[in-house]
Amino acid sequence: MWIPFWAAGVINGIGHYWGYRHWPTADASTNIFPVGILIGGEELHNNHHAYPTSARLSAKWYEFDIGWLYIRVLAALGLAQVKHVAPRPHLSAAKPVVDLQTLQAVISCRYDVLARYAKSLKTIYGEEIAELRRSAPDEARALRSLRPRLLARDEKTLREDERARLAAALPKSRTLQTMVAMRRELAAVWGRSTASREQLVRQLQDWCERADASGIRSLAEFSQQLRRYA
Repeated sequence: MWIPFWAAGVINGIGHYWGYRHWPTADASTNIFPVGILIGGEELHNNHHAYPTSARLSAKWYEFDIGWLYIRVLAALGLAQVKHVAPRPHLSAAKPVVDLQTLQAVISCRYDVLARYAKSLKTIYGEEIAELRRSAPDEARALRSLRPRLLARDEKTLREDERARLAAALPKSRTLQTMVAMRRELAAVWGRSTASREQLVRQLQDWCERADASGIRSLAEFSQQLRRYA
């Protein structure tokens, strides 16, 4: 009775409706609570959807996954072996151009990449609102109808009314329009399963070159940060 209620009723119900998200997965999964003790850490459901093969469901210092504690104890006793945990991004000095190692690191840490991009979008959103308040108050109000989180979400997770709001508001800001389009293109890089590694490297190089030439400071800075993944 415990498992069906918490797994099906709470995790697969509330865990896709209410809570907080670290990772912009292509679904509505959420972390219900940062302390996972009721059902082995599955309360950290967004973390699980981002890295489904990870033995550890906690991702931040303030999250506690009791299932990971059990696994570590069993491993210490020689009764279990940890085969995979979520990758932790390693950043080095930025490379002049993207290479195969950069591509592999970006794909491995793609949810970290998108989370950082979402922060850049939030910063740009605030700057655009402040600028439009001075020059075009009506357009500023139109942009304020959008939440920053909406800009960073995968289009597949948007409702029809959210897509309509996005389509109506984005033309008010060329910068935000470019940032949203570039996010879509970046996410498409690791979604092209039929492309060769060499093709993906060239696509990521092209993305960085266009970001550098966009004239958008945050986008150019993100391009620099992208080339630090190693």
